[in-house]
Amino acid sequence: MIYLIRKNGIVIAHTDLEAMEALDGISTPDMTVTEAEWEAAGGLARLVDGEIVLGKFEAEIQAEENVRRITILKQKLAETDYIAAKIAEGSATVEEYADKIAQRQAWRQEIEALSA
Repeated sequence: MIYLIRKNGIVIAHTDLEAMEALDGISTPDMTVTEAEWEAAGGLARLVDGEIVLGKFEAEIQAEENVRRITILKQKLAETDYIAAKIAEGSATVEEYADKIAQRQAWRQEIEALSA
């Protein structure tokens, strides 16, 4: 079991009731969760309006997913940067890379949408 207490505006997690009392002077936890619940919450507990809340909010999870996707898209753009150089140097034409150029534009649009 994981024992959660509110102390000085923060949440403190303990795995031992005796240690909780000895270290923090509190004998009754504000909230008790199983180790599985604690792991599922990523070991994150915080106070929201004075109440203990486990885990991340959906908006935080979505923002992290957006950052991961943007990183992937930027990598794809970097991997295809050679196209612009080839066209600029005259060793390739826009027509030859029309599909890749369109894909790059779609990636940029997706990055803009995810960044909004």
